[in-house]
Amino acid sequence: MRPPFEGIAGTASKIYHQVLNIPYPQTEDEKLISSIRAAHSDWQRAEAMFHEVTDPDLVDYTIYDVMAQKTKYTYLIKTAKNKGLHW
Repeated sequence: MRPPFEGIAGTASKIYHQVLNIPYPQTEDEKLISSIRAAHSDWQRAEAMFHEVTDPDLVDYTIYDVMAQKTKYTYLIKTAKNKGLHW
């Protein structure tokens, strides 16, 4: 059984961290979800860059970057599904 004020203390701690702009310690699951969101943004950024470049050398670079970012995102999604996470 957990202490009666654990929920209130946890909420107060989160507010304290927000007011002082201090990062709140995340659980492993929260870190994974945050990583998934970041990986998705990185993948979108890489695809946008691919559509903008014209130099042949940069086209090759952006193709590899898109593939790498997509692979990272896919890996993180599989990891989350294996852990049973839903977001």
